[in-house]
Amino acid sequence: MSADTRRAGTRPTTFDRPHHLTAVGAPLAVAAVVLLAVNLRLVFGSSSAVISDIRTAYDLGPASAGLLTTGPVACLGLFSPLAPRALRHWSVPTVLTASLLLVAAGTAARGIDAWAYLLAGTLIAGIGIAVANVLGPVFVRGYFAHRIGVMTGLFTALVSASAGLASGATVPLADHVFHSWRTTLLAWALPTTLAVLVLAAVAIRHRRVPTTSPHGHATAPTSGRRLLQSPTAWAVTGFMGVQSLLAYSLIAWLPTLYRDRGLSAEAAGLVLTVLSLASIATALIVPIVAARLHDQRLLAVSVVALSVLGLTGVLVSGQHLALCWAVLLGLGQGGQLSFALAAMNLRARDAATVAQLSTMAQSIGYLIAALGPVATGLLHSVSGGWTVPIVALTALMAALAACGWAAGRPHSISAEPDAVPAHADG
Repeated sequence: MSADTRRAGTRPTTFDRPHHLTAVGAPLAVAAVVLLAVNLRLVFGSSSAVISDIRTAYDLGPASAGLLTTGPVACLGLFSPLAPRALRHWSVPTVLTASLLLVAAGTAARGIDAWAYLLAGTLIAGIGIAVANVLGPVFVRGYFAHRIGVMTGLFTALVSASAGLASGATVPLADHVFHSWRTTLLAWALPTTLAVLVLAAVAIRHRRVPTTSPHGHATAPTSGRRLLQSPTAWAVTGFMGVQSLLAYSLIAWLPTLYRDRGLSAEAAGLVLTVLSLASIATALIVPIVAARLHDQRLLAVSVVALSVLGLTGVLVSGQHLALCWAVLLGLGQGGQLSFALAAMNLRARDAATVAQLSTMAQSIGYLIAALGPVATGLLHSVSGGWTVPIVALTALMAALAACGWAAGRPHSISAEPDAVPAHADG
């Protein structure tokens, strides 16, 4: 049993056995983690980069255009519960392959010259991402239980970076390569297609490994009702929700904020790209540090403090030092997302509980997150400026810190009522 596993109070499961990684092959499993992570946010960043062109092309009002940002985030919350249900019939790699097929199909549909196809494609991609989001931590736990910190860091870093990279690359690609924003949106289906092929190869090899489960599942999903009674599970859920609310609010509105302050479209997109690149550092480091700590409370509060500093900078300055504040916001976001994902593995006693905790945290958390872009845009419209929205987001950091403090306490939880360790919570 690994040090990470012992520290989290967990026990090995069928999916934790090294022969799964041996049978699939470490290079292929790592490639699957990388490509899965990269493709979980490309849809969001690419759409936000050309939202002005989309509004002009289809004569959309703010509410209709907002569906491109709030719609898929709502999908993340509404369709996350599909993940554990799918695991009752298929293995994690198989479900991930099917999920990414949905993402690829939806992403490609955005290139069709019709608002209905653009919106439908975005929502279909959101459904696929919802399921894949939940199973990402489960996949990492299943193949890399002995490297939870490192692989969670790698996974989170790429998830954090992908939205900003898509945002920064979409406009140049549309202007200089594809000469069309529609073709550019369609082209983002190419990396997703590659991810489908790699996950399919993992799924095929995974089926050849004998398991004690009749379907070769990674986990044996339970109802998860016990987690609803766990304060720690709710703390992880609250942390996931509030940090996602901040993240999607910034993805949706930070470029617009800086365009209103006089930056060009490319310069405003660069701000979001810098934010995403900065998030890589803490996304890589925080899970490793968290896995080595018995108590992660101070770590959680520290990554929240970075966002407070970044938001304060955005509030008190104009376009000056925009990249500086983007770096601080990125460091905060990378640390917060990686802490949330790491907490799912560190607080859960077994792989089945990881799946249920991930479902709970992401289904409820992303429904909370979906309110962010809408509320931020509404506050901007009502107040006529960006001061009130930024102050509101900054105030929410107190709730995020409180959830992080509770989620960082050294307690383990289980979805199984008859398998509660000595220091379990709930």
